[in-house]
Order: sequence, then structure tokens, then C-alpha cells
Amino acid sequence: MSVSETVTDLPARDAGDYLSMLRSLLPRGIAWSRSPGGRLSGLLHASAEELARLDAAVRLLPDEVNPLTTLAGLEDWERVLALPDECLPSGDTLSERREAVLAKLRDTGRQDMAYWYELAATLGWNVTIEEHWPFICGISQCGDPRAGWPGRESGMSPDRWEQEHAYPIARLGVPEIRYWWHVIIHGQKVRWFRCGESVCPERLLDWDLASVLECLMRRDKEAHTLLTFEYREEYIVTRFRCGDSECGDELLHWEYDETYY
Repeated sequence: MSVSETVTDLPARDAGDYLSMLRSLLPRGIAWSRSPGGRLSGLLHASAEELARLDAAVRLLPDEVNPLTTLAGLEDWERVLALPDECLPSGDTLSERREAVLAKLRDTGRQDMAYWYELAATLGWNVTIEEHWPFICGISQCGDPRAGWPGRESGMSPDRWEQEHAYPIARLGVPEIRYWWHVIIHGQKVRWFRCGESVCPERLLDWDLASVLECLMRRDKEAHTLLTFEYREEYIVTRFRCGDSECGDELLHWEYDETYY
């Protein structure tokens, strides 16, 4: 049974419940007056209010131990993870601060392509990573950019290699071209104000660059490699087509592809 299930299964108690419990624990006798206006009743009322506050705090514990939902414990997460740092500065919004905590927790120090894709997804970016491979006589073929892919000798198919690594591009060039890898960042990351997650005075709509992603990848990449970045705006283009389009439709229409946001 999880912590969340254990806490939520317990009945909620307010100050009145705790006051009744404290009164029931008092000894019997003239000295233990239960009159509403007495000093003892005032002390019990104050104790009951504090117990009710602790009861409510315990119910928030499952949210506070989760970096995706933490609020009061966010500063403790940042302190333990030594945030902000050179690549994960202090965010302006609650969601940015939570993303920084999550990115630091997932920073396992790996350098494989699957990790880079996971890192980009954690920060909310859709990316394509390209690796380059020198054109090799006897292996590479004209017109086939994947003919020189590194998995050829292992018997791995090009499609399988593309899924597990990146898209290798064979080019004419110096052998050192294999140390160059290129990250294509698709579109922009739009940040919406969300009820239950955002707080005042965050903006209703904001967007940011992939500066954090660039910093993390440049910092953790293999030292002998060259890493470059490219930003691409993605559009959906709709053309006027006989039989499909109607009178009044534009001959050419374009809009942002919202699947990238």
C-alpha cells in the first residue's frame, strides 16, 4: 500500500473532533472543569487547532514528496539538489521550478541518445538528434545517406539503428565528422497558466527558449564531440484542391502545427 493510499484512507478530523478527544482524556474531578469559558477549555481549544493543522499537513504529504506536485516543500527540494545552478537557474514560475527539480533528479550522467531524448522530453521539448558518419568507400552508396550507418557491421537494420540511436548521415568529409552531432529543436515551448498548478502573478501565456536544454547538453556531452543546435518552426500548409476545397477557401493557407507545443 502506498503512502498516498494510507493517508487518504484515514478519516479527516477537524478542531472539533480533536477537542472532543482531548476532553475525553481529562481526569474526572472538580479541578478539571469543562466549562466553555474556563482556562482549561481555552488551552484545549488551542491544542485542538494545532492538531487539526497537523492533520491537514499530513494529508498534503503525498503531494509534497512528489516533485511534480510539491508546493510547500519545493524549497527543500531545491536545497537538497543544490538548485539553482549554472544550467538550471531559479525559474520565474512554479512549473519551471518543478521542471528544474525533475531534470536534476533524472540527471544520471548518461551520454546515450535515449538519455538525451528523455532529457529533452522532461524539459518539454520535441527534438531530433542527427549523428554524422563519414562516407566510406565500399560501405556507403550514392543517394543513400544511411548506407554508412555505424550499425551495418553488427547486422542491425537501419530502422532499428534509427530507433535506438539517432539518424546517422553519411557525408563526404574528414573522418572527424563522426564527432559532430546536431540537435534540431522543433517549434517553441508554450507555457499556459493552469488552474491548480500555476500561481499568481504568473502570466496567462508565456514561452521560452531551450537555453536550459542547450546548457545541460553542452555541459554533459562527451568532451571530444562537437554539438550544434538548430531551431525550426513547424507549419501546416493547406493548398486549394479541386474537389476538396470550397469557394471562399484560400489558395494557400498556413498555420502553426500545435502538436509541437
